[in-house]
Amino acid sequence: MAQLMRLSSRAFWVGCALGCSASPGLAAAPASAARPASTTPSARADSRLSSGKAPEAKTPEGRPEVHLDRLDFPNHVADSRTLRLHLERVLKREVRRVEWGAGRDNRIEYRFSVTKLDLAVDGDVLEVSCTALGALPGGRTAKSQLTFGGAASERQRVVKQVLEIVARGVITRLAQLERRRRGLD
Repeated sequence: MAQLMRLSSRAFWVGCALGCSASPGLAAAPASAARPASTTPSARADSRLSSGKAPEAKTPEGRPEVHLDRLDFPNHVADSRTLRLHLERVLKREVRRVEWGAGRDNRIEYRFSVTKLDLAVDGDVLEVSCTALGALPGGRTAKSQLTFGGAASERQRVVKQVLEIVARGVITRLAQLERRRRGLD
């Protein structure tokens, strides 16, 4: 008999959690009124605090000042000056887009290096191979590699697109490393 009562009680609570009732006589009771006290938001928060888990760290307000300390770019590529300027603009844009986990009172410095930028033309197809490395103080690094193909007639557009993709990957990973260092990831 006691086992049957436990089963019907369990069915009632499951039915209430799903928004339906376990019996027709209980259909008028709202699901929130039938919920036990331990499922209210404040009770759940209290149980997380008492379980030994640390509350989530709050991200500081504002954006940190993120400074490009050094940019290394290969000079052997045609139009290297134009591509370097494009990469600087892309890095500034990507730095603003990511969440660093630091507030407006913080300064983050990073270095960016394009270690490999090779272009190969095969008929009317251009293949761009790029490797980039980003570094934060303390030896934390992020690396991105990409080989991408496109029309040889659109050489400049394809190379710029590759640089954008590689820069986005490195900056996103550097931001993740910084958030992890600050205990937010």
